[in-house]
Amino acid sequence: MMSSLLTHTRFHRLDHLSLKGLRALDRDHTVVLLPVGMIEEHGDHLPLGTDNFAVDGVTLSAAAWLMENDRDLHVLMMPAIPYGTDPVDTRRSDLFTQAGSVWISRETLKSIVADVAGHMARYGFQYIFPVSFHGGPEQCVVLEEVCAEMRAANPGLVMFEPAGYVMAGAELDMTPGVATLLGRPLTTKEEVALRGSIHASMFETSMMLSLRPDLVDPSYKSLRTIEWNQMYEMPDWPGYVGAGPAHANADVGGAVLRWRGVRAGALIRRAMTGEDLSGLSRHPKWRDEPDEDIEDLARESDLARVSEPSIDSKPVMFISAEKLRDRYSGEQPSASLSEPTPRSSMLETRPIQPKNSDEQV
Repeated sequence: MMSSLLTHTRFHRLDHLSLKGLRALDRDHTVVLLPVGMIEEHGDHLPLGTDNFAVDGVTLSAAAWLMENDRDLHVLMMPAIPYGTDPVDTRRSDLFTQAGSVWISRETLKSIVADVAGHMARYGFQYIFPVSFHGGPEQCVVLEEVCAEMRAANPGLVMFEPAGYVMAGAELDMTPGVATLLGRPLTTKEEVALRGSIHASMFETSMMLSLRPDLVDPSYKSLRTIEWNQMYEMPDWPGYVGAGPAHANADVGGAVLRWRGVRAGALIRRAMTGEDLSGLSRHPKWRDEPDEDIEDLARESDLARVSEPSIDSKPVMFISAEKLRDRYSGEQPSASLSEPTPRSSMLETRPIQPKNSDEQV
């Protein structure tokens, strides 16, 4: 696992520290990271613990970025909470009566995070960040709620969950950064497949091929794209939805996972320097955006098309919300696809725009 690869004099694991070691950490220069995972079905080709492997990788990438950008900062990583809430099973519960996800209620998850983070706040740590990967809407909402409640109950506490903001739409600036981490530009096929990845599809299969290829069943090579409507219509839905796992690439999966960690680290740093992240758009997108048609997945015909890729040799790994709006306000869909995948807000970090004057940001 990736967790065994990060060693640094300023990187600490709570379960490895003695009382003396915990007392010695400078509360003003230590950030606490709490990975929140999930045991969820990911089809016949990926393990139930896919989200746990993923959140470990994202958290470690965030930790590495934070320490690189602040030479005085220490990172204290807590043992992961392996169970989450709102699994994909609930969308097709008829198919998961004998095997499937193992989850806890939203109230239980909220209570666990509050209790665990509460102890760290009681010990004087003022920067505490749960980090998630699982995209279940209720999990993202619960983590936002518990962070807000903890901040209200503990004046001076800085506590946000960064991944929900990352998931809200960062394809707007993902390509250059991923290209740098990958060492080459994304092809059109790869970019379209990433945008069309939802659950256990191209991206998560690519990610697991990077993290734990021994746990990926070779059957993924024959799995094609499944659209949202097909998920509900197929009598034997195979447990994944989105761009076909057959398009998976381990190098791309590793680069995107590290990129998510970099973005999470940048958001954590923003919060630590005083920014209130609660004004940013956050997954699930339906809370602050109109519903979109569900016919927005990458089709196999789109994935088969190729065009000349491009790369920014010096990509900006962190771009302010204002610059993002200016940069992409006039962007048009790519002309290389006759039926381009519409932009979602999958990974964007931008302020919430009220629907009318009566709404509060």
